[in-house]
Amino acid sequence: MRVPKRQIFPENVRQLTKYSSVVAALMGVAAVGFTAQQHIRRPKDLRWLDHVHVLPHPTTSNFRVVDGIRIHYQEQFINRNSEVVILLHGFCSSTYTWKDCFTPLVEAGYRVIALDLKGFGFSEKPPDLRYNIKDQINIIIRFMDSLGIKQATLVGNSYGGAISMACALKHPDRVKKLVLIAPAHNNAAISRRFLKNINWMINSGGSDLIAPLLVGSTNLLRYFMNKMFYDKSLVTSERYNAYLRPLTTANCQMAAITTLRQWQLEWIAEEMNLINFPTLIIWGEQDWALPVEWGAEIHFAIARSQFIVIPNCGHLPQEELPHDTCKLILDFCSKEKY
Repeated sequence: MRVPKRQIFPENVRQLTKYSSVVAALMGVAAVGFTAQQHIRRPKDLRWLDHVHVLPHPTTSNFRVVDGIRIHYQEQFINRNSEVVILLHGFCSSTYTWKDCFTPLVEAGYRVIALDLKGFGFSEKPPDLRYNIKDQINIIIRFMDSLGIKQATLVGNSYGGAISMACALKHPDRVKKLVLIAPAHNNAAISRRFLKNINWMINSGGSDLIAPLLVGSTNLLRYFMNKMFYDKSLVTSERYNAYLRPLTTANCQMAAITTLRQWQLEWIAEEMNLINFPTLIIWGEQDWALPVEWGAEIHFAIARSQFIVIPNCGHLPQEELPHDTCKLILDFCSKEKY
């Protein structure tokens, strides 16, 4: 005998299902509303004056307009005519990453400049959609021109390492030496676990409403930072807040997303064998973001290079083991022959 349908799906279950759909719809609307509210409440950008009291080396900060874009940089020297070392940070970072290397390099006699790349830190973040790596190197060369710097040693970490290599390839007369600290050099860098979730959303037509909140997510940032450091005790609230401050602003989120959309580094992988400068490659052995094997690949491609792996260290040697990293940089820079 067939069981009546009403006994399998009683009326109260039907109503519960109906109410559940309504509740789910209301929750969806509430989530969209919350997301929109978060967008509206975001500050547009950072003001240096509002945060100067918590910044490392604040008295060395300067601003310079380059091609109509206001660039924040920190500069210090004992002798202005000393050899110039320019420090370039990674994706979604800032001059903060060099805070423990800045003074040792100055005390060793170099004219040291750490700058915030266009779109990051306290530098301007214009909505001009020009965040390709070639746009970044043009800013750096014009920046050097504005300070009367003809040639410099470029020290770059991660995305800053890619920019350093790009400068060496496109403007070889402006580069004296290269120090590459876990540099990105291909498009695979953003398809790895490091950035693949954010990048997938951006390039798969993900909502422009949600993607910026991923960039500024406090939970996502904490997760990434714990992965970036081998020594988790270094992920202090002071360090965490230094990275978080710019990422919660609308302009920095726009710049980060545009940079990912315009991430085109394969040409560096194809041309890096043309680099003919003394080059030091430093990699943390426990780098979670970019595999240490890539360091060997770059070393084999660049004829005049050294490759050093630091044990018990993650993706940011300049922050995790600044003393060891500075010693390697200074030993390398002091050598006359390679």
